[in-house]
Amino acid sequence: MDEKKLMEKYDKLNRKMQRYFASFFSDSQLTCIQGLVLHYIIVESERRDVFPKDLEEFLGIKGSSVTSLINNLEQGGYLRRESLESDGRYKKLMLTEKTREMQEDILRRVYDYMASMFAGISEENLKIFESVIMQMTKNADK
Repeated sequence: MDEKKLMEKYDKLNRKMQRYFASFFSDSQLTCIQGLVLHYIIVESERRDVFPKDLEEFLGIKGSSVTSLINNLEQGGYLRRESLESDGRYKKLMLTEKTREMQEDILRRVYDYMASMFAGISEENLKIFESVIMQMTKNADK
């Protein structure tokens, strides 16, 4: 196995996927990363409160980058931070009415992207793919 060529293919796919995902938001007022963040908050907030730390873990980025992203979404009127009654230091992320009105569109764009990426791939191959991703993640955490 030529690992160098495999990594080149992976890197090329990663860049191509980023451009492809961005195309699902090309006619939206949101960037693809904003759409992904709002999608995450929409889905997760059905079950629990969502905090900036959750976005750090979900996106795998530093707190300062998450803060910048949240600030932009807040300035755009898509979300707001609300202090917890039990501890004012913690700010949960709340969707605004503006985002709630766009919710179905955001969900559709992200789900359409995911469905198109996995089209034609068998369940067996998806399980293998998941296993490979998990091992590569573990390797990168060393």
